[in-house]
Amino acid sequence: METRTNKIKKNKNIAKFTMQIFIIAFAGLLGGTAFKTFFESAGIIPTGLSGFSLVIHNLFLMGDINIPTSIIYLVLNIILFAVALKVFGWKFLVLSGVGIGCYTLSMQFGAIPGLADVAEESIDKLLYCIVGGMIMGLTIGVALRYGGSTGGSDVLGALLNKFFPAIKTGYCLLGINAIVIILSVVSTGSLYIGLYALIMTIISSMATNLVLDDSKRVVSFYIICDKDKEIAEAILNRFHRGVTKIDAEGMFSHKEKAMLLSLIPKGQAHEMKKLIKEVDENAFVFSAAVTETLGDGNFMKEASIFKHKIAEANYILKNKKRYSVKLNITKEKILKRKMKYHLYKNNLQK
Repeated sequence: METRTNKIKKNKNIAKFTMQIFIIAFAGLLGGTAFKTFFESAGIIPTGLSGFSLVIHNLFLMGDINIPTSIIYLVLNIILFAVALKVFGWKFLVLSGVGIGCYTLSMQFGAIPGLADVAEESIDKLLYCIVGGMIMGLTIGVALRYGGSTGGSDVLGALLNKFFPAIKTGYCLLGINAIVIILSVVSTGSLYIGLYALIMTIISSMATNLVLDDSKRVVSFYIICDKDKEIAEAILNRFHRGVTKIDAEGMFSHKEKAMLLSLIPKGQAHEMKKLIKEVDENAFVFSAAVTETLGDGNFMKEASIFKHKIAEANYILKNKKRYSVKLNITKEKILKRKMKYHLYKNNLQK
């Protein structure tokens, strides 16, 4: 039975990881297409490592050397990954590798006909900046949300933060983007290019935050029911979230009821409704969006007893040898105390 459960769990993890790969691959392809169509073809230099790659590409062009931007971007990311290999987990690197590979491929071949082949003079650069920035921001947010990255300044910012903890990742990214904007102005000799890059950065950041913040939104569920224990147990088992019981009384019927309060991520709200209906069809449920929480409660955290047990089991497995030695030492201490207690008891009897 245990082996079958492990197999089911393993298959679920494989399916989840495969889905992550497909989603991040799609995000990479879409992001690269946005870069090729809305930035490179329009002569706009975006921020981040892709923008830095375009600056290098333009500098090489001045010397009549045409190196594709996608190749420069790929080489820079390979250097980053060589350093990041010792810092980040293999899973993040695999997913990010897929994202970077698809992004690079799309940077080279992903131009949208009818948009990328328009003459630069007739392009509405502000429109291209807004649309391109939105698409780029959404793809970055999706990749990060599913545990990967499309490469570039995100990985570099995390690396800088790792080696210099006093500097926050957000400030690292801000510094990198500022350098790219300055380089874009210097290399092109046009202040407008820098301003377009600034607009693109703001829009892209807003789109990224929209994706990431939505995944963190929480909904509070108030459940007035008779089967409070069954529903609470089901919530703990399914979502690993804390549940608070509040004693309530109907002022019309004067009957005592139990009211459960639980905070659930927005993405699981529909599943929560189905779960309550399965356990108690007569339960009265209403929900509300949570804008802020204060204090150190576990409402917003996946910190149920089940998660603590899993974390403890993982710790024991990873530190089995050290744990067993510690356990033996503890047993010896207990035996010594028992011996002392028996000696003390015998002396009293004498």
